[in-house]
Amino acid sequence: MPAPRVARYRTKGAHMRLRLGYKLFLTILTTSLVSIVLMSGIMRYFIQRDFENFIHKVEAERMSEITEKLGAFYRQEQGWNALAQDPRVFERILRPEFPPHEPHGLPDLHGKDAPRPLAKVEPPIPGGLHPLPRLQTPPDRIEPRLALYDDQHRLVAGNSAPAQDQIVRPVEVDGLTVGYVHLRKRQALSTPLEKDFVYRQTRTFLFTGTAVLILAVMTAYLFSRHLLKPVRELTKGAHALASRKFETRITVKSGDELGLLADDFNRMAQTLERHEHLHRQWLSDISHELRTPLTVLKGEIEAIIDGVREIDGKNLQSLHAEVLVLEKLVQDLHELSVADTQGLSNALETVDVLAVLRESLVLYVSRFSQSGLNIVNELVHDAPVMVMADRDRLSQVFVNLYENTIRYTQSPGTLKIWAEVDQNQVRLNFEDGWPGVPEEALEKLFDRLYRLDSARSRKDGGSGLGLAICKSLVESWGGGIRAMHSSLGGLRIEIVLPRVREEV
Repeated sequence: MPAPRVARYRTKGAHMRLRLGYKLFLTILTTSLVSIVLMSGIMRYFIQRDFENFIHKVEAERMSEITEKLGAFYRQEQGWNALAQDPRVFERILRPEFPPHEPHGLPDLHGKDAPRPLAKVEPPIPGGLHPLPRLQTPPDRIEPRLALYDDQHRLVAGNSAPAQDQIVRPVEVDGLTVGYVHLRKRQALSTPLEKDFVYRQTRTFLFTGTAVLILAVMTAYLFSRHLLKPVRELTKGAHALASRKFETRITVKSGDELGLLADDFNRMAQTLERHEHLHRQWLSDISHELRTPLTVLKGEIEAIIDGVREIDGKNLQSLHAEVLVLEKLVQDLHELSVADTQGLSNALETVDVLAVLRESLVLYVSRFSQSGLNIVNELVHDAPVMVMADRDRLSQVFVNLYENTIRYTQSPGTLKIWAEVDQNQVRLNFEDGWPGVPEEALEKLFDRLYRLDSARSRKDGGSGLGLAICKSLVESWGGGIRAMHSSLGGLRIEIVLPRVREEV
């Protein structure tokens, strides 16, 4: 049954990977498309607006020229009567297409050398005025939208326009305003030429936008593949870890968050691999530790059953000793199991750590003397040093360290104890004599069931769990414990505990 579950997990993972790729691709594509559409609309709006402003500026300049011509006409004719009597005179002033010979009374506003277009001239109009040439003028010409008013704002010539939709320029002669020229604004893009201009500009931008969109599609595709490559590697690595292949490592050549995630993944895999190794070693060591006393018990009991050995006090004492070894081992395993699941039971209180240390040391003076070991007590700090801990468990930590010294230090030897106290913490040091511990073994001393039998021989047995229990207890009180080389040739254990500030 595990195989189908793994298969379903992989199928689901592949499906999620494809969905993520499509999401990245569609996100980049949609963003590019929306940006191009918005830019096209904005460009069209500004092109049309700027084109209208351009037309208005051109017509405003043209009105300046027209006001100058009308001012010259007013100065020569001493009024607007000629314009008011014949509207054609106003048209001939506005338009540059005059016949070769000007009629009497009409000023030559263009000069003798002004170019004139070739056009068919119709017979003269009664009254001596020549008719305007029949030219194909553009529908957007300015003349039909002009009107001339006198200084009293009375219409003289031209077509009137609504007041809110016109441009007004004064006609001045010798500093006096003699009239006003009104230009009715025309609607922008009203001619095919103007519409074609804006259309061509918009089309050019759309062609450019389409090219940019195609480039964005290609970039989105390549970027999504590049971005998802480390994700796929992480997915494969996760599948391998789910299959308990803890030696799996992934290589992601990236300095971004995905690269950091890959580094964290590798560290996690390394931790899992180490824990798996420790777990297997743990099971192997437990079976070995249990097998040894059980084998002795089995041999002793079989010898008694076979009549080889008698049931006397000495043999029963031997059996009892092996039972105590089993009991101690099982108790230590139980304590570590509780520490892993819910923590060792601690009745936390403020205790004087140096007082507990001295009390526990007094109980072991005889044991040390029998083992040929000397105790050097350098606890010179007399004031109470309060820490938050369980008094009984704290004493158990010290006892475990004493037992280690008695068990592994060769006679004659020394155990040196001293303390360093400051405002925030207390450092307890336990330093014993030869034999020492190799550098590479220092960090492993607190591993469960670890023993360096080749250097520190086991004389009286031991489960190899004492230092592991010490580590769990000290860390549960917010402290730390570490091992280092001793100046006496053996091992130095340093315990650091935070002090409790006494209220004044």
